[in-house]
Order: sequence, then structure tokens, then C-alpha cells
Amino acid sequence: MADESNRTTIWRRPGTPNGTTVQPGSDDPGWRREPVRAGDTTTNVNQANTGYARPQYAAPSPVRLAVWRAQRVIYYVFGVVEAFIAIRFILRVLSANPSSPFTQWIYNISWVFVFPFNGVVPDTAAGGSVIEWFSLIALLIYAIVSVALASLIALLI
Repeated sequence: MADESNRTTIWRRPGTPNGTTVQPGSDDPGWRREPVRAGDTTTNVNQANTGYARPQYAAPSPVRLAVWRAQRVIYYVFGVVEAFIAIRFILRVLSANPSSPFTQWIYNISWVFVFPFNGVVPDTAAGGSVIEWFSLIALLIYAIVSVALASLIALLI
């Protein structure tokens, strides 16, 4: 790519200042083609050409790091709880076999988290499948609580 003539040459009219350039390939006989040399161009005339400088970032303080880790733990724990509740909801909607060991295991684990919401609204049964509205309410409440706890911990910074 560096050997392309468009990138390594500029077009100038003889007798004009170095800043006067046109697009390469001009058919006007008054224009001449000159190679670009290292010192000919400046990208920003208001600032010295110092090259590319990487931005400097300060390392996080131990308190910020601890708060960030605590937030990650909160989101992980509540995410696992919500995953169990969501699987329970899907199994109930699909009318999974309740005598299956996996289904019993999911129902037993998730019951711990959804029983406070049991009876808030009645279940809807349709053709063997059951829509547990209290499971959806539990998902919403646990999501709100996880965001609230993470935000509360962020106030420590």
C-alpha cells in the first residue's frame, strides 16, 4: 500500500507554495508530480508533531476494585437465581413431566426463591401447561433488587 503512487506523491503547480496541492491524476500540464518527503507535510500546524502518544490511565484504587468485584458477585448470584426461576417457568409452560428427576430438582431449588411470591396472582392453566405469573413477578423483583444492591455498593466510591 505504501508503493501506491496516490499515497507517495503530491501534485503541485510550479511556482506555488508547498501547501497548494490537488488530487493526483490531474491532466492539466501545469501540474507536476513530486514525491512526498518526510519533512514536507504536517498534519496539524497548531501542534508539534510528537507522534502517537498512548493515553495514560490511572490504575483503579483498591476500593474501586473491591466495589467492582462485589458488583460482579451480586450480578452473578442473582443471575443464577433468575436462571433457575426462568427454567422453572419454561418447564411449567411446556408441561414437563413432574416425575422426572431433573424437573423435580429444578422445582425444588427454584421453590425457595419463588415461594414468597406464590399466591400474588392466580396461575393460568391452558391445555396442560401452566403459566406461573408469580415466577415472572419473582424474576422482575430479583432483577430490580440486584441492580439496586449493585448501585448501593457503587455509592461507596
